[in-house]
Amino acid sequence: MLLQFSVKNFRSFEQEEVLNLSAGKGSELRDSNTFEFSQSQCLVRSAVIYGPNAGGKSNLIRAIFFLQQFVLASSTAYQEKQKIPLQPFRLNAKSQNEPSEFSIDFVCNDVRFTYYVALNEDQIISEELYAYPKNYRQTWFTRKWNSSSKAYEWYQGPSFKREHKVWEQMTRANALYLSTAVQFNSEQLKPIFLWFRDQLVILLKNGPAQEVNFNLGLTIEFLKDPSTASLLHKFMECADVGIEIYHLIEKGESPTKTIAVGTQHKMNDIDQKVLFDLLMDESEGTQRLFWQAGGWLKTLREGLVLFVDELDLHLHPNIVRYLIELFHSPKTNPKNAQLIFTTHDTSLLDGDLFRRDQVWFIQKDDNQGSRLYSLLDFKPRKGEAIGKGYLQGRYGALPYIGKFRF
Repeated sequence: MLLQFSVKNFRSFEQEEVLNLSAGKGSELRDSNTFEFSQSQCLVRSAVIYGPNAGGKSNLIRAIFFLQQFVLASSTAYQEKQKIPLQPFRLNAKSQNEPSEFSIDFVCNDVRFTYYVALNEDQIISEELYAYPKNYRQTWFTRKWNSSSKAYEWYQGPSFKREHKVWEQMTRANALYLSTAVQFNSEQLKPIFLWFRDQLVILLKNGPAQEVNFNLGLTIEFLKDPSTASLLHKFMECADVGIEIYHLIEKGESPTKTIAVGTQHKMNDIDQKVLFDLLMDESEGTQRLFWQAGGWLKTLREGLVLFVDELDLHLHPNIVRYLIELFHSPKTNPKNAQLIFTTHDTSLLDGDLFRRDQVWFIQKDDNQGSRLYSLLDFKPRKGEAIGKGYLQGRYGALPYIGKFRF
């Protein structure tokens, strides 16, 4: 589960901006939209982010995607002195000479961790990992660049184990210690690495999706297995796309054999079924929903953290609402999966769907930097018409529409 993520000096983010998934004090929808993390803290099951085009919504998703991919690949995908593909804030000279910073608070194996990284295109400036067993902070390791001595200063806390000096020597300046130590079989850090790989799922609007967690093959595996096929049919049936049954159709001979997906519809004048081809005959929205169905079901079954850029892309608002409600129901989300997404669909700004602490906005400030802020900053009344207030400009994060004349 995810508690908090922050980013600074990355793409359109100049200042540090923080997405906090802690639940506020409001009692509305508490049983459905929140879950207890500890005796003193509850987390929300979802968060929605609104803002104008070019406001920075997608850049927030790209920021956590960058951190995830750098954790997974920095020790293997980069050569000595190879540049790190960072994109710091470019609209002032100072930011271009300062490091980009990322911090994430998450729960792995029932223990809270804080992981912080500061880096520029040449090297890691700082890397820190802290654990909080029983809410008591333990420093596992810190690594900080000393610009005077031109060397790293290292510290490993007493709770951190194994051959530290060897791992330090093997860690390149442009690679993370977390990634490198796992490559050298650190059993203690391996669950942290696997959390980034397996528990954090990020779907970019215009970028590579995570094939392990969201792909057509995963949906087909659900359809092949009798124990999960009924669950898949129920998922699609509840979305009301008008399809009775999904079939797998094998084409050709091995080794070039392929699998197509057929959809079965009922004729309206006689008792007869008609078979369609999913990719040829069904709508783009139905294809997208089916393609992602396995990923949605996997996320809910395993309690993953899912980021989606423009959840409403090619999907009807009622289907988007249906997907959100799956996360808000303890019956369909027993392992407390979390959904964080961006959208322009203001019909979702509904007090029956979201708590006030689940709604976030992004807009540019006077320096053209993206600022992320919560609806709670405006102290809205319980039951306030949030969607109407947003469109009226009460919370900002709206595009400025000028007049166009020939």
